[in-house]
Amino acid sequence: MEDFFSGAGLPELERRGLPRIVSPEKIVAAVDNLTRHEMLGTAELADFSCLGMSLKNLPGDPVAAAGDRLWVSLIAAEGIIPLTAKLVHVHRDGLLGLRIDTPSAAGQHFLLRLYERVSQPARAESPLDAG
Repeated sequence: MEDFFSGAGLPELERRGLPRIVSPEKIVAAVDNLTRHEMLGTAELADFSCLGMSLKNLPGDPVAAAGDRLWVSLIAAEGIIPLTAKLVHVHRDGLLGLRIDTPSAAGQHFLLRLYERVSQPARAESPLDAG
């Protein structure tokens, strides 16, 4: 049995993560399972940090397991960005944890703009900033 979590055979990349945030507005993701050649449907982005994301409310009973390669198209006010990701966690409540593959330079800028826009209202409402 192959161990998907060991990271064996993957090149070492320096990746700095941003804090995970939850968007006050819905960001939708169209999800396809590349490993099993099935369309999973449209889900809601639960949270993300530019390196990983969680999806919720995927309709029906998706055929997906940890280690599957997914094609995720994020649909936001800024536009649509296609991403490839690896499914690393499936929760009983239907929450899917994904690790995003490093996108192209344009994709990285898109994700950073999206992250900055979504995190602004979250920072403004933070009780730690008041004082």
